[in-house]
Amino acid sequence: MGDPIIYESIKNGNIKAFEALFQELYPSMCAVATRFITDRDAAEDIAQEAFIKLWEKRTAYKEIPCLKTFLYVSVKNLCFNYIRDKKVTIDYTSPEAQNQEVIFKDYLIEEEAYRIIDNAVNALPPQSARIVKMCLEGKQNKEIAEILDISVNSVKTLKYNALNVLRNSLKDYFYLLMLFLLEK
Repeated sequence: MGDPIIYESIKNGNIKAFEALFQELYPSMCAVATRFITDRDAAEDIAQEAFIKLWEKRTAYKEIPCLKTFLYVSVKNLCFNYIRDKKVTIDYTSPEAQNQEVIFKDYLIEEEAYRIIDNAVNALPPQSARIVKMCLEGKQNKEIAEILDISVNSVKTLKYNALNVLRNSLKDYFYLLMLFLLEK
């Protein structure tokens, strides 16, 4: 279901569609807000507030073509409000503030990439998903084989097959997974 359809459903008061959107995006928005303002409790409150505002004002907007963008921008604005309300002086035209805007966008991109990859990995068969997650943690084939009590060749085969599945399911995002694997 696309964002306009989901938004239309939420606009019509479908709490299940709203809950599903919340479950999908809340962790990512918390992570982005936490990196931006560093106070985890406040970041979680900000992420919740973005959803509350969406629900409360759902009939005020004719349409929202991309809910993720809408919510992430809401989180960003709420972060700026939080900083302002904490009496931290910010000159929004200063190079530092503009740099914060760039950093915030980088966090959004990074968090969205993690979310996309995590969803794709979690869609794999359980054993393959465990192997890929261990690879992402930096574990070597031999170590994975010992942990799972299977042969190294089984690890290699399952990992190879999982990467092929991920390559197909992630299509344009596959390079992100490879970057994460190469970092480890």
